[in-house]
Amino acid sequence: MTVYGYVRVSTEQQADNSSMSTQRRQIRGTAEANDLDRDDITWLEDPGVSGAKEFFKRPAIAPKVFVNGDVVIVAGLDRFSRDPRDCLNTIHFFKERHVRLIINGHGEVTDESNIYGKLMIEIMVAFAGFERAKIRERNLAGQAACKRDGRYAGGPVPWGQRVDENNYLHDAITKEMVPDCNWYNATPRTFIIHRMAGERKYGESLRNVQKWILLKYPKLPYISHTTLQKLTDEYERKPVSGMAKKVRKKPLRLRDRRVNLPAGHVAERALRSREQRREEALRT
Repeated sequence: MTVYGYVRVSTEQQADNSSMSTQRRQIRGTAEANDLDRDDITWLEDPGVSGAKEFFKRPAIAPKVFVNGDVVIVAGLDRFSRDPRDCLNTIHFFKERHVRLIINGHGEVTDESNIYGKLMIEIMVAFAGFERAKIRERNLAGQAACKRDGRYAGGPVPWGQRVDENNYLHDAITKEMVPDCNWYNATPRTFIIHRMAGERKYGESLRNVQKWILLKYPKLPYISHTTLQKLTDEYERKPVSGMAKKVRKKPLRLRDRRVNLPAGHVAERALRSREQRREEALRT
């Protein structure tokens, strides 16, 4: 028989405070109240895992095989699950395999004689699901309010931007990073995205554009080819209008770019062949 103590928090920030240690203390007390050794507990910890995630798909639980006689102790129902169906399915799974599940405040919920605990579980699971839905609703409302105010709504910070102390986004790309920026009514970040979109428009692959832009502007923050695709696709769908700029009638010639590419690079050969085809077309 193995006694497991399961602790979980939803975010990595919560894992750094006292939440997990508080859960361990509650689990030790619950083990002692059920005549189990409080010092012989195998800990299963899931920091930064949502309570809506299926119990047996969580990182700490997935590799474990529970056998007859095992005991699982949880500090609270909300630490166990916030999904009503998954919660009841997991309890049923433990019952079939004769694994005891003890939830602090509700007792052994896998015990058929614990009708009070069973009733409370069914009621509390419904409330847990309702609470999760309310949390999601508040998060979405907060994100929508941030977007309306022009503030950062969370998630990965867009490439080439930064977040200030008031949660507003600002461009992190300066003119020193892009010395050839010839737009006086737009930001250097928009200029760079315009250049990348233009290279893609003339048939360059994502990886070739990525290597070229990083070699030509070494002070720029790193950009992956997937981020480059997302930025240029958005720019093509919704181009920035009304920006005064010097328009280049022809695309950059090979000699303007070849110096920034390693010798013999596949991108250089592709550019050369394209330039040759363009010159032949002009002659005809």
